[in-house]
Amino acid sequence: MNVRSYGVIMALIALASALAAPLVAGPFWMTLITQIYIYGLLALSVDLLLGHAGLYSLCQASFFAVAAYTTAILQVRYGYPTIVAAPAGLIAGTLLAVLYGSAVRTRGVYFILITIALGYIIWGAMYRWASFTGGDNGITNVPPPSVAGFSIASQTAYYYFVLAVVILCAFGYRILIRSPFGLSLRGIKGSESRMQSLGYRTTMHLYAAFVISGLIASLAGVLYVYYNRFINPVAASFQISVEVSLMAIVGGSGTIVGPFIGAGIFLGLRNWVSSFFELHTAVMGAVFIATVLWAPSGIVGLVERWRTHVGKPKDQQ
Repeated sequence: MNVRSYGVIMALIALASALAAPLVAGPFWMTLITQIYIYGLLALSVDLLLGHAGLYSLCQASFFAVAAYTTAILQVRYGYPTIVAAPAGLIAGTLLAVLYGSAVRTRGVYFILITIALGYIIWGAMYRWASFTGGDNGITNVPPPSVAGFSIASQTAYYYFVLAVVILCAFGYRILIRSPFGLSLRGIKGSESRMQSLGYRTTMHLYAAFVISGLIASLAGVLYVYYNRFINPVAASFQISVEVSLMAIVGGSGTIVGPFIGAGIFLGLRNWVSSFFELHTAVMGAVFIATVLWAPSGIVGLVERWRTHVGKPKDQQ
């Protein structure tokens, strides 16, 4: 079986499993899987920069939270319908990415430090501007999404809605990374100076990637606030940005399914370990260290190495 056929078969099995999940899984598992889809999408936004452009952004939670807060405030405080509030949240988060995109003028550790500082600006504003954001209490009682009189109120209906959005995003992401633009990002990650010598405006390419990454993170934020029906400053915290970065790395940076696999491992372990071990974050750290030491390409890379090894003739193993 060639690689293409294997990939198609695995994709069909994954799709069938996702579609059948509500029929066999209980409420707890449905909640967990929905969270995995949303956080996997946020991790995918991180990986566009990390896995394809070589930039490690630690402010993705800012776009996520701004989109969620904008949607929640417009619906709860001002009574705007979903058809207005959700696109407004998406636009608000993306506009923040347009503003923060100037960070791509720096590289390496300076880029990381700047994005950390930019992320803390949003977290501080949401935490301190209590009259507008609700402070620690956040925004509660966000209504379910409703368009043209049709409300996605049940857990199963929202699960399928999130699944459909994630699948569409995955297809769009695949087209993006295989386009000349996506290949240019790979080239910049490999050698920015060489790409510049070929005439590429590398900073503009990285800026565009940063904005697209912010758009994906904003979409995850809109999905999150309708799923959670609540938003508070924790969504904009440095911890969220770090966690989704770890999801992308553990699952397999530079891949499409990797961030979702990482989200499944991270959220699954956190829910399981925290039920009997108070220092569950230490376990998360141990998993990340083990990944870096023994599986630097993540779970996807580990599986690919195993498949390559199994597929070799015995005299070449």
